[in-house]
Amino acid sequence: GQLPSEIGQLTALTYLDLEGTNFTRPLPSEIGQLTALTRLDLRWTEFTGQLPSEIGQLTALKRLYLDSTD
Repeated sequence: GQLPSEIGQLTALTYLDLEGTNFTRPLPSEIGQLTALTRLDLRWTEFTGQLPSEIGQLTALKRLYLDSTD
């Protein structure tokens, strides 16, 4: 599966926990629209590819968990 691009519409979201999910596509670039996000947990996920450069737009991000990602 994949994380839908509509994720970018959740602009007030502060914590996104995707730990252990089986999403197999790259993260959508719309992840960069989550400007209120302070924590992003991608541990034990199946995401492929690199993190999108839009991740740099997450200026409120304090914690990014990437343990054991594929």
